[in-house]
Amino acid sequence: MPRYRVSYSKDDTARFMSHLDLVRTFGRALRRAGLPVTLSRGFNPHARISFAFPLPVGVSGLEEYADIELDREVSPEEIVRTLNAGMPQGLKVTGSCRLEEGSPALMAEAHRSTYLVRLDRENVPGLEAVLKCLEKIAEVPELPVTRRKKDGSAAQFDIRPGILALSAREEEGRVVIEMDLMTGSSLNVRPAEVIQAVRESCGIFDEGCRLEITRTRIRGRGGKELFHRCSGEGQKC
Repeated sequence: MPRYRVSYSKDDTARFMSHLDLVRTFGRALRRAGLPVTLSRGFNPHARISFAFPLPVGVSGLEEYADIELDREVSPEEIVRTLNAGMPQGLKVTGSCRLEEGSPALMAEAHRSTYLVRLDRENVPGLEAVLKCLEKIAEVPELPVTRRKKDGSAAQFDIRPGILALSAREEEGRVVIEMDLMTGSSLNVRPAEVIQAVRESCGIFDEGCRLEITRTRIRGRGGKELFHRCSGEGQKC
């Protein structure tokens, strides 16, 4: 069966959508589009669609990905057009391409994510203080955070190996932190964990500081685009 990779953005009110709601929304959009989507077997068949690593609720995504399996060939242009006709506000399909036969699963290919964290103008130190803190974090050999395991117990986890790059700049009077973090089944670092590490290491802004977090892109190993396994022409908006 042909498999297609679609890119999409998740912003505005859609950023508050849970991953389960996102899956349901894509399923409804596929049915409305009339695309020949392949269904899983079993008592409760559902569309064969898989997503890259889910976004936390409240986080926007400019370049997210999903793989969709169809029963027959469809043009990438038709997939983009018909899916967008059934999408709610804040969700937009921005590209599509047919994957080469035997391409790895999307979750296996995703390796790193880039995030922008915009800090509230109030009760936030200047850019210089943020830059000094990021330099301090870059120099430490370990950066332990507490995570909850499936059984509910707490465990320490070192996120330092998964922080690939940190930088900061000023935009429209606001400090913006850019993070390049590992995204994968073996090592997955969340932007909220880095922010918590900044709080604990430098004490430069408190829990009440309002943050706007956006994942700007997801890449494969070596920074490869996730459309690099496409066969033939794709559709990119």
